[in-house]
Amino acid sequence: MGRRPCPTCANSRGWLAFIFLALVLSAASAFSADVSTNKPARVTVSGYGLFGNREMRRLLHELFPGGKMPPLIDRTTAEDAALLLLSRGHEEGYLHAKLKARFVMQDGTESRFVWTNAFDAILTNDFAARSARFKLERGVQFYYRRISFEGMKKISERDGQSYFVTSDILLHLRHHRAFNPAGLRGSLRALREAYARAGYQNAIVTTNSMARDEAKGAVDVEVRVEEGLPSVVRSVVVKVFEGGKEKPELQRTLTPRESYSQLWQQKLSRKLQDEQYARGFPDTKVDFTVLQREAVSGTNQLDLAAQVERGPLVSLHKVIFEGNKRTKTFVLNSRVTLQEGALLNRVEVERSRRRLARLGVFESVRLRYNEVDVDERDAIFELQEVKPVSVSVLAGVGSYELLRGGLEFEHRNVFGLAHNVRLRGMQSFKSTKGDLLYTVPEVLGENVNLFLQGTGLRREEASFTRKEYGGSVGVQKRFNPIKTDFALRYDYEFLNALNADAISTNQMALTEARSAAFVLETTRDERDQPLLPNRGFRIFNRLEYADAALGGNVNYQRILLAGSYHLDLRGGRLLHLGVAHGVSFTFGGAEEELPFNKRFFPGGENSVRGYQEGEASPLDPNGDQLGAETYTQGNIEFEQLLTKSWSVVGFFDAVGFAETRDHYPWDEGVYSVGGGVRWRTLIGPMRLEYGYNLNRRVHDPAGTLHFSVGFPF
Repeated sequence: MGRRPCPTCANSRGWLAFIFLALVLSAASAFSADVSTNKPARVTVSGYGLFGNREMRRLLHELFPGGKMPPLIDRTTAEDAALLLLSRGHEEGYLHAKLKARFVMQDGTESRFVWTNAFDAILTNDFAARSARFKLERGVQFYYRRISFEGMKKISERDGQSYFVTSDILLHLRHHRAFNPAGLRGSLRALREAYARAGYQNAIVTTNSMARDEAKGAVDVEVRVEEGLPSVVRSVVVKVFEGGKEKPELQRTLTPRESYSQLWQQKLSRKLQDEQYARGFPDTKVDFTVLQREAVSGTNQLDLAAQVERGPLVSLHKVIFEGNKRTKTFVLNSRVTLQEGALLNRVEVERSRRRLARLGVFESVRLRYNEVDVDERDAIFELQEVKPVSVSVLAGVGSYELLRGGLEFEHRNVFGLAHNVRLRGMQSFKSTKGDLLYTVPEVLGENVNLFLQGTGLRREEASFTRKEYGGSVGVQKRFNPIKTDFALRYDYEFLNALNADAISTNQMALTEARSAAFVLETTRDERDQPLLPNRGFRIFNRLEYADAALGGNVNYQRILLAGSYHLDLRGGRLLHLGVAHGVSFTFGGAEEELPFNKRFFPGGENSVRGYQEGEASPLDPNGDQLGAETYTQGNIEFEQLLTKSWSVVGFFDAVGFAETRDHYPWDEGVYSVGGGVRWRTLIGPMRLEYGYNLNRRVHDPAGTLHFSVGFPF
């Protein structure tokens, strides 16, 4: 007989299975609850426009460490968010804006609020929400319709307007002239400070009258200015005290004859302090008093006294570095020009701090002093190191190469020696290129860097394929007195012009060459913004001397001179001028020794814009590019800002060139005229431009449409 099943046992197994299942479900529920509890609260924002919504969400996240929202939105978080969002609306002129908020609470219920003033929010202390949806209802935007001035003479009305609204644009849209009371107070304060910097210390800037149209948002403001008399410093008596006793032998009188302002006084104070810092008095203080104020010929003539209190004479006890986890100590010591036991010179200590900062491996270099004794102190450099390794994605666009993409790897503190290595690779529809750059900072002295570089390039030009690879070693130096960068290097390159057999120039230039050359480059950049210049100039020169005795198989010389000038014509109108000149020689070698790759190929989005890249050069009978041994290029461009971000341009580009230098400086030229539109971004202008060719040759295009990123010259 078989064994009969036990009902009791079966029931027991069922209960055990039920209990096990319940435990599993309970654990899963607890895990799910834990996950949901730790999930960041969801916050959405609307009513500020496409980009404005994203910006406001980012600002809300920045309220918390690491930019991460907490799991629950408490009362403080909600009130801070409402204050931030409403304040932004008011800044943009929406003074009657309403902020609507919908919260999903911790228990699943909904709570709704409408605020016109964040300080009026009524939330309970136990407020806790899993998500929030904020929506701004803007209402009427208030804007400056008219700003008038009374009594303003020293500062022009146009300059005065710039303290209240953005004036240097063509389209004065409402959001460029947004009004809010806090902004008005800030503008009045800024105008008052401008008068103070000009020497008008007693100038009074107030609102004489203000009218607001509550229905339309138009605001008319009249600003009243009482300039008073300008103050001029006639004399400054400098008295030096040590231990409370005057040093009569160090007294002197200065006669600056300059406009008085707090900034001027601060500069003189710093100069007098530095004089004593260099002598070992690190606690030097300077106090100014007015000896006499006299009204003479419409000015307040000031006679001042500068009391310089030296304090104790102090020596340097020790130099201490803190925070250098990766950087070797001997590297830091080599950049610090201080001797322990010598007098403490704060000027030299600051210079050492700047040298440490220029290593490029620190986020910040701070300085503090530790008092060891009355006459001894430690100089402590607090170092915050950067993340040594970074990988960046590179991207770009151009009318010739189309899309560009690549990767960049950088190590900013190799072996803890503050050396920098950068490896970069780029690929486009027309080219493949890569380079490796190794830099040793300040190896031969202050502002002198040693570098080694390897490069490779394969690029499809208009009539041939350029293939170049090689390496270089050199030094860079910055000469601060003349604000100029110098670079001297030795280049060794393999230069190949592939698919150039059909070009007639291959009979007078080498399509395969090994070039060994010394290259000297100088750059002086005085532009206000390198990516979006409005004023200033830039000068660039490159001299290249190649000789077979240096290791190559060719002899040639090459000169390239370039410059640009940018002028702000006011009213959002900008004038940009560019010029470039290049010439190649073969002194010491045969005429045909000039490598084909070293000829000049102007044309393109950053040159003569009626042509594609390299097409504005001499042509052979088949229309292939011969390249030029000498060329001169000029660019004239007029830009009008429509808004802060958008502008239109009109340009005239010209280049004169010669196939051989026997016809120096040129025997032929091409000209382009055109225009375009630009969007000013943080990485430079995004440009859509069309260039029309005025004197087309047989094989030339009528014109070319360019889309690119970056300033042309």
